[in-house]
Amino acid sequence: MFFQRLNPLFIGRFAKLFHDSVFGHAFSTRRGGVSSTPFDSLNLCYRTADLPKYVRENRERFFHALGTTADSAAIPEQVHGRHVVYVRESGEISRTDGLITDIPGLHLIVQVADCVPVFLIDNLNRAVGLLHAGWRGTQEGIVQSGIRRMTEHFGTRPEEIRVFLGPSIGACCYVVGQEVADHFPDHTDQDGHLDLCGAVKQLLVREGIPDRAVVTSGLCTSCHSDWFFSHRGSGGRTGRMMASVWIRNKSA
Repeated sequence: MFFQRLNPLFIGRFAKLFHDSVFGHAFSTRRGGVSSTPFDSLNLCYRTADLPKYVRENRERFFHALGTTADSAAIPEQVHGRHVVYVRESGEISRTDGLITDIPGLHLIVQVADCVPVFLIDNLNRAVGLLHAGWRGTQEGIVQSGIRRMTEHFGTRPEEIRVFLGPSIGACCYVVGQEVADHFPDHTDQDGHLDLCGAVKQLLVREGIPDRAVVTSGLCTSCHSDWFFSHRGSGGRTGRMMASVWIRNKSA
């Protein structure tokens, strides 16, 4: 894992996970934007109380750092469900929390501020997926839906998938009530600390993805509030980061 300085942004990547000539992936930090407190500074979500002109400028900076524009992005509405959509073109995708594609140059996006961004790479079939996995979506089956949709559309075999779980809130900071803990008995301790990333990984492995093929960032968004937005850590009033994955070259 490392942060790459792409002026004026710091963009996160995982160095040795994917075939970099074929696939691109990145996630934003909260640094390098123009928004004011509590959205300081690179808030990328219009569905906050931030000023739209700031979000627009921030998005321009983010996509410029990736070498593209917002016109290349497919962005889901995110309703904490399990719906996953196969996309062939950019735009806003209503009422969905996961996207898959095999179209080069199309940037899949999810917006996060504690939830787990799940990057799925099928190198054999040159296809990618990106899921927004909060506790509710995880409980409802967003992980299983994403893998099965890739199998349906691309002939993806779970044992061939490579996964990166981006920065999200860690068990150190994620205390939940009994109504949530009951859904994750294997990943909630007696004090109510939920390891959401661990729960997501367990589901991936149960779907047939090798344990060694699932890599986690190890970064808690709440602990590292200087780098990341955290919904829990801020009391619910904060910005959102973006995770993105795309295919650079279909034939490489």
